[in-house]
Amino acid sequence: MDLKEFLKPKNDVFSKSDQKIYNVVLQYPIHIRLLTIQKIASDSGTSVASVQRYCKKLGYSGFKEFKFQLKEFLFQQKTTNHNPSDYLNRYLKVVNEFKEIDKNIISSLANDLLNARLNYAVGLYYSALPAKQLSMGLRDLGKPSLYTNDYITASHWNDLMNKDDTFVFFSISGDEANFKNYLAEPLHKLDKTYLITFNADTLLKTDFNHVIVLPGKSFVYNSSIDPQSLVSLFVEMVIEYATQDRGSN
Repeated sequence: MDLKEFLKPKNDVFSKSDQKIYNVVLQYPIHIRLLTIQKIASDSGTSVASVQRYCKKLGYSGFKEFKFQLKEFLFQQKTTNHNPSDYLNRYLKVVNEFKEIDKNIISSLANDLLNARLNYAVGLYYSALPAKQLSMGLRDLGKPSLYTNDYITASHWNDLMNKDDTFVFFSISGDEANFKNYLAEPLHKLDKTYLITFNADTLLKTDFNHVIVLPGKSFVYNSSIDPQSLVSLFVEMVIEYATQDRGSN
């Protein structure tokens, strides 16, 4: 049995809501065990009750049992196909692809961060660590920077923002859930806004002046660690550029 078969009920109707939930789980299977039922409902545009019904159609008592069984299924697949050297080779391949990221846009981001009146860094879930890393790195360089991992706090910055600020939003998947409710409108008054993502097709790109798409989308979508480590690698590249620019001035 493959993952697609595992996620579809055998003897029950597959509704439109089920399809939406199925699509979310299929896209980020390794992440589901760390997410709440509310998050999955939000990402799929359904409801908590719909997620529970979906889990029961698969034969489970509810979301908790479904997460456990999915974890076991993925573990068995990983054990069967486990090849450490193959994993490392694929990881190194993605890391090497970071060399191909346009140096001009990295330099532009570093320059905007250095010259900003105030920097803002936002990242949710797996994007939280890179956002915090960027903020701390900028503080080490003596540049004022605010960081948050939730929309509520970010919305409190709305009245603080002006055109001399730089705003960086990290979103590994490019998920736009709730973004427009909290941040889309205030960002329109800023010129230096950056989206860092692995998803070139994200609808969020229309809300940012600059979009940086990192390599390795298919690789990171199947791991809960790689997204953070690879985005953190990019942050290190930006901080290195900023350090060099600062030293040359």
